[in-house]
Amino acid sequence: MTFFTCSAVSQVQMSDDESAICQKLQPPKDKPEQLVDWLLQNDFKLKQEGCWQTHIRLGTRGMEDAGMQSRFLDRARIALNVASSYFYLGDYDNCRKLAEEASNYAREHKDWKEYITSLYLLSGVSRAQGRKEAVYFAEKGMEELKKHQPNDRYLKAKILYNLGGALSDLAEPDLDRARIAMMESHTLYHELNNQYEIVRSGLRLARIDYLKGEYISALAVIQSVEVHLERPRSRMLYRYMMAKILHRMKKWDRAKTEALESLAWADRLNAKVDEERTRVLLGAIDNKTFVKD
Repeated sequence: MTFFTCSAVSQVQMSDDESAICQKLQPPKDKPEQLVDWLLQNDFKLKQEGCWQTHIRLGTRGMEDAGMQSRFLDRARIALNVASSYFYLGDYDNCRKLAEEASNYAREHKDWKEYITSLYLLSGVSRAQGRKEAVYFAEKGMEELKKHQPNDRYLKAKILYNLGGALSDLAEPDLDRARIAMMESHTLYHELNNQYEIVRSGLRLARIDYLKGEYISALAVIQSVEVHLERPRSRMLYRYMMAKILHRMKKWDRAKTEALESLAWADRLNAKVDEERTRVLLGAIDNKTFVKD
């Protein structure tokens, strides 16, 4: 049997910047034995509100509790959820550690949904780290999905999203194939009426058009998702992509306004990777120069 090790998760420093709702979104103090179930029920809410650090802190405790209760599948599920919060904070090493351990456990015990989810996460973090295996993990995820979860449209949309992203991030990107995968993902999210993922896939679709040099098309795509904006992270990414497109169109003042809005959101969310890249973009806008995408 594969067990998770506590070393897979580093100590995370809690900031005082998370919203008041994160302070309130806590498990019942008088029933600590219910933390595992509470986490499984409230994972979506924690992420929806951008409570990444709170989620990591509680999730780390929850994994320990699940292990002590011999609830190893639930531990794997919490590990995958916490891995995604690490991903959103730009802590890709801890994200990968948890995703790999959950993947090993799920594959060993034939828990296919969790295994496929782990492949999705490994594809995403590999893409973020610039690793070539991002495409492999996404394609492997699609292969396993067809075998074991063929009717799971949400998981299919997620994997297609990563496949499109990975193909567009290659040193020699396959932008045509990337757009086909991303468009299918975006269409599925519309069918599922998932507002957050409509925005996320739409932003990626706009980025692919942007990389193709089709800025008018990119602008049309990104403007189409504005009505779906709900979460703070979505607003941050929307403003950043809008700034990049306007920057390439040499709309300097509008680009700077959008970039500053994105930076404010990054600061509020304590999203260090996003903050750093937005500052680089602002420098290019101020100097009326361009940076490598």
